[in-house]
Amino acid sequence: MPVLGYSRRPVALGTRGMVACCHPLAALAGVETLKAGGTAADAAVATNAVLAVTQPNNCGLGGDLFCLYYEAATRRVYFLNGAGRSGARASLAELERRGMARLPVIGAPTVSVPGCVRAWSMLLERFGTRPLATLLQPAIEHAERGFPISSIVSQAIAEYAPVTPDPEWHRVFAPAGRPPALGERFVQADLARTLRALAAEGPDLFYRGAVARAIADRMAEDGFLTPEDLAAHAGEWDEPVSTTYRGVTVHETPPPTQGVATLLALNLLEDDALSRRALHSVDHLHLLLEMVKIAYADRDRWIGDPRQARVPVAGLLDKGYAARRRRAYDPRKAGAYAAGDPEGDTTGFVVADEAGNVVSVIQSLFNAFGSGIVVPDAGVVLQNRGRHFVTDDPAHPSALAPGKRPFHTLMAALATRDDRPVLGFATMGGNGQAMFHVQVLTNVLDYGLDIQEAIERPRFLIGAFLPDEPADTIHLEARVPAAVFSGLRRRGHPVKPAPELFYKCGHAHGIAVGDGVYMGGADPRGDGIALGF
Repeated sequence: MPVLGYSRRPVALGTRGMVACCHPLAALAGVETLKAGGTAADAAVATNAVLAVTQPNNCGLGGDLFCLYYEAATRRVYFLNGAGRSGARASLAELERRGMARLPVIGAPTVSVPGCVRAWSMLLERFGTRPLATLLQPAIEHAERGFPISSIVSQAIAEYAPVTPDPEWHRVFAPAGRPPALGERFVQADLARTLRALAAEGPDLFYRGAVARAIADRMAEDGFLTPEDLAAHAGEWDEPVSTTYRGVTVHETPPPTQGVATLLALNLLEDDALSRRALHSVDHLHLLLEMVKIAYADRDRWIGDPRQARVPVAGLLDKGYAARRRRAYDPRKAGAYAAGDPEGDTTGFVVADEAGNVVSVIQSLFNAFGSGIVVPDAGVVLQNRGRHFVTDDPAHPSALAPGKRPFHTLMAALATRDDRPVLGFATMGGNGQAMFHVQVLTNVLDYGLDIQEAIERPRFLIGAFLPDEPADTIHLEARVPAAVFSGLRRRGHPVKPAPELFYKCGHAHGIAVGDGVYMGGADPRGDGIALGF
């Protein structure tokens, strides 16, 4: 059973609306939109716009957006794919012509079309009631007048300054030759002008207007994007992917996102009485780790742009396929898993409104400050999603090619029971997002934790963060007892303690839906807050 008093924060409560996101000013903008009669879609855009100002390392107008939207009137979940595509010049042949063995981590070649702004307009066209110009006003004010910067963002600027050579980035984020200090008012005048122009002209500003021209000019020398790539961009409404688990339907964002990995892991876990294992015991964590590893092996082999490659989603989510994959699992020791054959620095936030609509949004630049490139005189940081294209296997679903959406770590979740919302959840965390979804969702659905405690409980993250670390290193937050670390090592897991509330374990946010009550959770690993009314 959960230990009482574990959470550092109480769960947030509300009856008419709720916003859970990674900055208080953004949550306030969303709540004020809801109180003025706006829908969850309206509040989501207002929230995201402020986050683009106050969390510029994580998200912004130069990134992509995905969301799941539960519409109370139809009792359906809709998926908005707001991802941009690679440029017309992006190809393996072009890489070879440039003498590049692989794509860089940052820089112009990693920039794909930024889809966020078009996605905002699509969300409002379908589910909104307020004009974009009204919803952008709080963000404009914070960019123009400045806001007191948090230690997390100040530290992110300081850490990134030696990484990017882009002079425009340094002019915007370190105007005095140093990062703004904690509590210092941070003004982004160029971004404020861009937001004002967006309010006046609409999304075409980014795809055919002045900002589009500035992006294309910056990409002309060493990027892959052309003016035609920007002008041709369009998002898409589609269906989410889902599976059943513990009596609920869990909906995730489909390829090219990694949402399938969470659903496959839940299928692998479904036949196990997980709640009989003590939470964060050796048995509990061993099982989760092994199922996540199987799911990630399939993710890495199969996920790409379904418009340009075969992505066997139905096969991956088949319950029989999960049963076959689970046969490789050994409850006594850690394993290494090959992919099966099923046919033979981000922000996530959740908003709920008085009508019962719930939206789970994930929006990102990918790595901290994305490509490290700021559009000249626009204040917009461009994403580096293109770095995820595969360059060593032309047959891979995510191989580099023109006009193609890259594999996305971005993902969002909504859970429903009898076509009614139960939970909306999203988290930042790059490659770790799918494993964070599994951990938080099972905390709620198997162990009955409230959403705040489910978010705060210790998490693991598989991956290397230091040059000498193996790729399979497991970072486990140190609130777990020492005996658990030793027990996992005896089973062969290369586990090492991470700091409590380790920032690389994501900044998660969620809203649980009860009988006329919203319960919100926000992650103390970041600057976030949940506000209800």
